[in-house]
Amino acid sequence: MIERVGTLSIFVTDQDRAKQFYTEVLGFELHRDEPLYPGATARWVEVAPPGAETALILYLPDQNWEHYQAVRGKSQALTFNVTHMAATHDELVAKGVRFVQEPDVQPWGTYAIIEDSEGNKLLLVQQPGG
Repeated sequence: MIERVGTLSIFVTDQDRAKQFYTEVLGFELHRDEPLYPGATARWVEVAPPGAETALILYLPDQNWEHYQAVRGKSQALTFNVTHMAATHDELVAKGVRFVQEPDVQPWGTYAIIEDSEGNKLLLVQQPGG
């Protein structure tokens, strides 16, 4: 029986730069950082928001995964829920995060779109009434 979503991959060009962005800028926890296999230069870099069950893999595609090169820097269709959009916006702007879409209030919630260190677009959503 499937219990939950374990990990999602986001495709990056520089794992160290991406790890720094997700841990130091967004405040994610580093769960793992180890070689994909013995002798590999690419690593399994796993990060997640504090207390989250689902983690992100900051994945560096190699020649076996070239088809993922095309999605790097595009919208990754990832949504991160936030509790206080205004405070989150101010904190991230102070850290130099680029907002592609400033917070916008809609009936289904308040959303914004940020760009990570690799150019990937990420959706932030505050649920209505939150």
